[in-house]
Amino acid sequence: MKDKKQRSKVGAEVLLGYANSIIATLREPFLVLDKNLQVISANQSFYTTFKVTKKDTIGQLFSDLGDKQWNIPRLLELLKEILPKKKVVKNYEIEHKFEQIGERVMLLNARHLRVPKEIAAIIVAKAVAITGGGGLILLAIEDITERKHLQTELTEAEERYRRAFETSRDGLLLVHKTEANILNSNESAQELLGYTKEEFLKKKLWEIGMIRDDKDFQETVSRLERDGVIHYEETPVKTKKGLSINSEIFLVNKAKVIQCNIRNITERKEKEEELKESEMRFKAIFNESREGRLLVEIETRKFFMCNPAICKMLGYTEEELMRLGVDDIHPKKDLLLVMEHFQRQAKGEIKLAQGLPMKRKDGSIFYADVDTSPIILGGKKYLMGSFRDITESKKIQDELKEKMQDLERFSKFSVDRELKMEELEKKVKELEQRLKAR
Repeated sequence: MKDKKQRSKVGAEVLLGYANSIIATLREPFLVLDKNLQVISANQSFYTTFKVTKKDTIGQLFSDLGDKQWNIPRLLELLKEILPKKKVVKNYEIEHKFEQIGERVMLLNARHLRVPKEIAAIIVAKAVAITGGGGLILLAIEDITERKHLQTELTEAEERYRRAFETSRDGLLLVHKTEANILNSNESAQELLGYTKEEFLKKKLWEIGMIRDDKDFQETVSRLERDGVIHYEETPVKTKKGLSINSEIFLVNKAKVIQCNIRNITERKEKEEELKESEMRFKAIFNESREGRLLVEIETRKFFMCNPAICKMLGYTEEELMRLGVDDIHPKKDLLLVMEHFQRQAKGEIKLAQGLPMKRKDGSIFYADVDTSPIILGGKKYLMGSFRDITESKKIQDELKEKMQDLERFSKFSVDRELKMEELEKKVKELEQRLKAR
């Protein structure tokens, strides 16, 4: 009988050794408590995580550990009052500011364990001042702070995505990646294509356009798996009424679905066509003008457009002129005067600069009146200059000015001569009278 008890004791000690070895290898903090919550055993993970030592842990009350950082009333109530009745507590979450490691979220799993008297005696014999007796509490503690943060961030990200999805001005569809079923749609998509949310759920992606059939869809999915995003700059989608709408479409690869962004570009296309027509009219007027015309960027003073008349006037080809700027078509000695007029025209202080000296490709000089208008293209400021060659007019004006000066000199000479004749006549009369008087 004695031998049998001895063998049982040895077996219990072996099992206890196995249990302690298992506890020691657990990655999460683990405690064994008696029914009074006195610590019987702890693993290295517990010491490391909560920055405590074995000396300050074994034999201590759970609530006193680490400067009483575990003195959490609702947790102590759980272990002392609830656990003995329930036997098992799973995934009990607590959020607490611990003395050594700060604010943390811990997930606790606890089990109340009844042990045979023999094993209890062995545990008591190996522990220090254990007062509990037969009942044990196994307590596993997992730090889920980072996981909770990630879950919170994920929840917030999902909420942001949901709000963005619902409020987007683009039509948005979520499409099953293998079946091509439309799983969700936003209000913009419903308004654009004329389907209700429920009607969309009955549709395949190819029923609204952009892809032809199931085979085309599978090829599209393969491209998405490879490239991540597919962009269709202009492709038609079909409304419930059968109308075709020009759309810009992005297909975006997600984990389980395809996100389909549909942007109605009908209005944009109309504006582009209007702009294109306007540009054509502008170019026609610009190019057909008999006056020389240049479009120059104000910031760089480089030429952006030129018409045939200015090319002929300056003696350059269009290609040559497009490599030049304002500084290149005026004599160097006159650049200060030219730049002063250019700046005033750019500021809108004057429109017309009269008689500016111009330099041709061959170096010859002529004169032009330059009338300007400000234009904004693509967010950049330009001056459109209209050049009228006044060289002949200037020559005539200069000649007229010279003749007027000659006439003025001649007139003055004539007046002077008449005055002298009058004086001579007067003198002659005086002399005649003197002679008669003699």
